[in-house]
Amino acid sequence: MILQFRERRIENEWGLLERIVAVNGGLVETLGRHSAPEENRFRLALHETEGILRTVTGKRLVSSHIAGVCFTRFFPCTPIEVNLETPIFHPNVDPKNGFVCLWRKFSAVETVLEVLRRLQRIVTWSWVNLEIAHVLQPDAVHWYQDAERKLALPLSFRPLTCPKDYLPGPEPSDQVRRRLERIPY
Repeated sequence: MILQFRERRIENEWGLLERIVAVNGGLVETLGRHSAPEENRFRLALHETEGILRTVTGKRLVSSHIAGVCFTRFFPCTPIEVNLETPIFHPNVDPKNGFVCLWRKFSAVETVLEVLRRLQRIVTWSWVNLEIAHVLQPDAVHWYQDAERKLALPLSFRPLTCPKDYLPGPEPSDQVRRRLERIPY
């Protein structure tokens, strides 16, 4: 029963991703899909979203990114994960494997649309989480906090348009949210 729910949810996420691609004129493109017992992965390109790439000679801006959106074995009880094939310079992106720390708190109703919107904001430095548990590049924190930094942040991006038929899941009530936050992990 749970496996069927997971598979149905992943199919819905793929359908949503296809609708996102259709309404965003070249901003997002699907590059493939892979299914395995332990995870399902969507590979996509995100364009018109400036990020900073660290090179041997310094830093340069890039506006296209290849990402893997991963639904782990226990999805939707575990968060959707994202890895950038070419890691960008950002406190919340692992410089070795491109893992993007998207979630401070996660809800099972989060969709691929929210993932892409968060990814855009992280890549462009619109969102930066400086909590130590979420910092994967400490030198990026120092650069971000440097008053002498020459690059103005946040960087530019074209925001994603939501498909007209998209109906996000209901937000939990405040009472339910408080109860969930008290559960020890």
